Amino acid sequence: MEVYRIIHKTHVYDIDPLVPFAIAVVDLIYDRDLAAAHEDLSGTGLEKSLGTIGKLSENFECITPNLYAPIGPEEFSDYLNEAEVKLSMMKQGTFEGLHDRIMTLADRGEYDVAQRYLDIIYQEGVDKDIVAELKGTFYIEQGEIKRGIEWLKKALDENPSLVSAYSTLGQTYFNQGKYDEAIKCWEKELELVPNHIVTYFMLADAYSLAGKKEKAVEILQKLVDNDPNNLLAKYQLMELYEELKNIEKARELEKQILEAEPTYTNDIEIWARVQFKNGNYIRVKKIVEKAIDQSPGFEYLKILLVIPEIKLGNKESAKKIMREFLDEKVWYYYGKKELFEEFLTPEERKVCELVK
Repeated sequence: MEVYRIIHKTHVYDIDPLVPFAIAVVDLIYDRDLAAAHEDLSGTGLEKSLGTIGKLSENFECITPNLYAPIGPEEFSDYLNEAEVKLSMMKQGTFEGLHDRIMTLADRGEYDVAQRYLDIIYQEGVDKDIVAELKGTFYIEQGEIKRGIEWLKKALDENPSLVSAYSTLGQTYFNQGKYDEAIKCWEKELELVPNHIVTYFMLADAYSLAGKKEKAVEILQKLVDNDPNNLLAKYQLMELYEELKNIEKARELEKQILEAEPTYTNDIEIWARVQFKNGNYIRVKKIVEKAIDQSPGFEYLKILLVIPEIKLGNKESAKKIMREFLDEKVWYYYGKKELFEEFLTPEERKVCELVK
């Protein structure tokens, strides 16, 4: 093995070909914790290189990607073999840097490289459930749905309590129109984590599309019972009762929404819709302006003010607000287009320059 000797201010450093790889291990796997790497890898082929890094670190910033990158999965695996070390030896490793690198590769669409890194980790037996879940998720993102499902199932075989895998698998089945399979996944998810609010809504949708509206009612009622302030759940439950021709129950829920004041920001739009239906324009204006005033981050709610402003005769104000969204946030307007078509007359839409 070739060794490069560096002498700097009486200090002697022997740099062998494994030093850059040892730096990569400390950076990518140990989150720069050299002491932890030393403790885990004492007696291995990396011990000497880690000692050299320790000496270098006394005078230089050396634990940096600049000294080992780029390093591909095959090269990474070859170095592991050459040093005769295994990832499973790295008990104190967080693997955060390697995880971040893999996620960056996937974000750039370099799924093949990301998958090869994951294969190395999986074959070493490290965090097999998490790695299998990532592989499954990446395959689904690549459009390889069948392989993705197989790997998500492997993840759940490794860890039957892996909530995120149930969530992703349920969403995949739902997108395929396999609603009964999606229901099984999301029921299990809620069994493990009963406070996953979004899952209640997804499960209710799956029940409805599977022709099991009574079960959809049941799951949303459970959510409402647990959180009476959840107006979105009440609204969807109201719609379900209307579909089931239970008008009395539907009107009861509508009354509750009408009399409520939104607790959650995500409920404001659906609450406003019910208020608009009943002509409560002043109330909507007051609540929306209050929400925006209390948190500038809710500026997007301003688009809801177009309807009360024009209904209250403030045409210029309505026009000004709409112009702001059409000029700067037209994507947000298109997300609310149906709201204006429902509650504004053709003449009112013309005032707001929504029709010619």
